[in-house]
Amino acid sequence: MYDHPLSITGKVSNNAFNLERRPHKSLYIAQLAEGTVVDVRLGTEIVFEDFDDDQNLHTCTGLEKFIKTGFGSFPLEDGTTRHQTPAYIFDNHNHAFAFWCLEKQNGNLKDNALLIHIDQHRDTRTPEKFLSKEDAADPEKVFEYTNTVLNVGNFIPAAQHIGLVEETIFLDSEYSLKEMQEQLLHGKIQGTNLILDIDLDFFAPESDYIGNDLKLSVINKLIPKASVITFATSPYFIDQTRAIEWLRRIEEIAG
Repeated sequence: MYDHPLSITGKVSNNAFNLERRPHKSLYIAQLAEGTVVDVRLGTEIVFEDFDDDQNLHTCTGLEKFIKTGFGSFPLEDGTTRHQTPAYIFDNHNHAFAFWCLEKQNGNLKDNALLIHIDQHRDTRTPEKFLSKEDAADPEKVFEYTNTVLNVGNFIPAAQHIGLVEETIFLDSEYSLKEMQEQLLHGKIQGTNLILDIDLDFFAPESDYIGNDLKLSVINKLIPKASVITFATSPYFIDQTRAIEWLRRIEEIAG
């Protein structure tokens, strides 16, 4: 899965958005490589293209490669240390579904996980069809489904349908972040079977009013509790250089 780059064509996945009107008729999907945040680099291929509400065309390049890495080294209550929570860094957010399924196969996630979704958007539109739980155990079928059916706005219901995600907590405002701070302070967020999903568009300029220090503080407290972490750089919604800068700041605070 994601062992080589490819392009998607036709009215599928993210390529379906206004395909008839767009000048470019295919989108690039990068391969996945092992690395660190330092290895996250800008690519030159078009990974998303669409018109905004004012009918201006945005042609977006993404990442050179998707990166699988690890975050942090955390002491556990029994005196042992858990090293390197699996983390995936990619551009379009629908790829998160594939990596959650992969970590289920790797034994780092179980069914009925808690999803903490940090994002400008809720990504809860209903996909045109669902993958069965049986097919979600097949990496090839997961990959095909992620890149032909899912798009940046509908992957959470897909994870709920297969039973991988039970509850979702949306952090998309100052109020929700402060509420999460309270839950963390009182030990209401447990560090078992938790997906921490971060869309770096939450650090786009239009969200600066929320307070970036607050965002970083909450993320820093959630990272040690996560079973897997996914980062989307979301090229259509945030400048990719800015997204990578914030990714590096998040890594710095994680230690």
